[in-house]
Amino acid sequence: MCKSPAHVFVFAWVLLMVLGPLAKADTTNRPVFTFDEYLLAPLRIHLLSATNAPAIQTTLTESDIARILKKLNGIWSQAGICFWLESLVREEAVHQEIGSLLGKPNDLSVMLKLRPEMTMATNLFHLYYIKDFSANGVYLGAAMFVKDTATLRAVPGGIDEPLPRVSSHELGHALSLQHHTNVMHLLARGTTGTNLDATEIYQTRAAAGKFPWIEPASSVLKRAEDFDRAGKQDNARKLYQMLAPIPLDEPLLRRVRKRATSLPTTPTTHSRPDGSSFR
Repeated sequence: MCKSPAHVFVFAWVLLMVLGPLAKADTTNRPVFTFDEYLLAPLRIHLLSATNAPAIQTTLTESDIARILKKLNGIWSQAGICFWLESLVREEAVHQEIGSLLGKPNDLSVMLKLRPEMTMATNLFHLYYIKDFSANGVYLGAAMFVKDTATLRAVPGGIDEPLPRVSSHELGHALSLQHHTNVMHLLARGTTGTNLDATEIYQTRAAAGKFPWIEPASSVLKRAEDFDRAGKQDNARKLYQMLAPIPLDEPLLRRVRKRATSLPTTPTTHSRPDGSSFR
């Protein structure tokens, strides 16, 4: 049956009202950030293992983490925030009996018990990767957990793999954001959307400013150059390495990355109180 022009108009109007907010995220009036406006946030990534708990043991590799971080920082470039890898820690989970609870109701309430005490710290963000639990990811205040088998519903313009998006989503919660109803947004539930609107950007930067260990890139660069001029090359290169992941292509950062290339390509090895080391 052929519809009248009036019916066609009404149908199109209904589609626009229902699908319009879902099809287009509000990305207007967003600020654009220069190097001097970037904020640097330290991130410690933990790859948990477990002898007899398959739900805990992640199979992610260092190359996976490098790829995830690059895409994660691409997402957070919208807010002028860059997460630098303070350390990559491979460690065995404690309380591995919790592995039998993962994937069942209320498993999120016990997950913080998996963390080895030796690698906890309060001056950075902690992100733990494990194999499986009841959500794609969760922010629990002291730490975030992401499952390396995460799956997402694809949306137009969304990211091409789940883990950078899920990790970025949980960092959004750590920076005070709540869930968003627009499926194109980073804080939507279970989609590949990555957008942040202007309000979210200002909110995350305000939240970042309350952490004393999140620093302006300009301050880190000044310290690096002061060390460089003083001949303290090791100190300078460590700071240049913090700056190198900022996803901008400009002469200043090309010089910074060149100065950082003599550093090891893997994260610094740290020592536990008992004298043993971890990455």
